[in-house]
Amino acid sequence: MRFFFFNLIVLWLVMAIWPAEAGYTVYPYGQFKWKEEKVGKLTADVTITDTGLLYCPVGNKIVCYDVTNGCKLWERKMDLGGKITEPLLVDNGTVYAVGTDGIQQMKPNGSVTWLYRVYPKPKGTKSSGVVATGPGGLIYLGVADGLYALEPRKNFKWRFSDEKNVVAAIGDREAVYVCTGAKNEGYSLRALDHKGERLWHRGLGDLKSIQMTFGPDGHLYVITNPARLDRNTSAKIQCLDRSTGKERWVYSVKVDDLTKVSFAKDDILFFCSKQKLFSLNTKDGTLRWDLPLLNVVSGVAVDDGKQRLYAGSSDGRIFCVSFAGRLIWEKEIDKTTGQTLHKDGGIMVDTGKDEKDAVTRAPIVLKDGSIFLSTDKGVLMKFVDLYKER
Repeated sequence: MRFFFFNLIVLWLVMAIWPAEAGYTVYPYGQFKWKEEKVGKLTADVTITDTGLLYCPVGNKIVCYDVTNGCKLWERKMDLGGKITEPLLVDNGTVYAVGTDGIQQMKPNGSVTWLYRVYPKPKGTKSSGVVATGPGGLIYLGVADGLYALEPRKNFKWRFSDEKNVVAAIGDREAVYVCTGAKNEGYSLRALDHKGERLWHRGLGDLKSIQMTFGPDGHLYVITNPARLDRNTSAKIQCLDRSTGKERWVYSVKVDDLTKVSFAKDDILFFCSKQKLFSLNTKDGTLRWDLPLLNVVSGVAVDDGKQRLYAGSSDGRIFCVSFAGRLIWEKEIDKTTGQTLHKDGGIMVDTGKDEKDAVTRAPIVLKDGSIFLSTDKGVLMKFVDLYKER
C-alpha cells in the first residue's frame, strides 16, 4: 500500500512538470506560450499584423489566429482558383489575397469586400499571383499574363505585360518593382511608375527563385537562386539603388538555396545557405562572418534587443546565435505525447523525437519579444527565450 501511494505521488509530480497533452517543448532554453497543431500545411509564409492578427495561407483557404494567445478567430476558402503560394498583403488593416486568376479584398474579420477576376483565366502557372502596394496608392496584382494596377476600391487603372509570368513584385511611393520571366527564356526586373511607364530595367538570367525586400538603408535588395548551378552561375544578393537600378554591390555564393535576408539595426544583414548562417555588412556587401549550422534551412529572425538570431533546420531544431556569430544554444523541438503509468509502477514518457518536423520558414520575433514558429507539418508555436548566459 505504501508503494502504491508513493507511485501516485511521483505520478502527480511528473504530471505537474510535464504537459498533460501532446505538445512541443524547448526546455530548458525557452517556454512555450501556446501551440496549434491542427492548422494544416502552410503553402506560403504567414502574415502578422500590428494589431496581433495572424493570417495563415493553407492551400486555398485562409486561417486567422490571435497571435497573443493562439486562439483561432476564423477561416474561409478563397473565392479564386489555385492555392495561395504568396503571403497575404495587409494595407491599413485591409487584407488582400491572390489566386491564380485574380485578387480579393477582405476585412480583418475575413468578409470579402470585393473580388477582381482576370478573364480569360491566365495560363502558364499553377502558383498564385503576387500582390504589392506601390506608387499612386494603387494595389498591384501580378499574374501569369501581366501586372494589373487597381485602385483600392477595385477600379482598373492599367496593365503591363511582356508576355512572361510575373513572379515577384514590391513597391514604394515612387515605383513598383516587378520581376517577369519564364523557364529557359530568362528573367527581368523593371521599375514602373504609377502610370506603368518604365523607369529602369535589368536582366537577371535564368532563375530558380527570386525574393525582393527593402533594407533599412533605403536600398532594394534582390536575392536570386540560379535555375542551374554550374561553373558560370551562382546565387546572388544584389543591393540596388532603387531610383536608378544601379548595383551598389553584389555578394555571390556557389549555391542555389539562398534564403530571404533579414536586417539588424547596425548596418548588418543575415541569411542562410549551404548549411551556414552568414552575416554581411550592408554598406559594402563584405562578409562579417559565417557559422556552420548542421541542416539549417530557414531564413533568420533578428532580435535587436537581445542581440540574438534564430533559425530552423530540416531536422526540427532551432538555433540561437549571437550577433557576433557564436552559437548560444540549439534545441531539437521535443514532441511529448503524454505520460502513462507502467504496470510495474514506473512512469513512461514518450518524447516522440523520431517524429521530426522541419522548420524551413523563418521564425518571427514579435513585438512582445517572443518568437513565432511554424513547422512544415503545419504546427504553429509561440515561445519566449529564457536562456541567460553566464
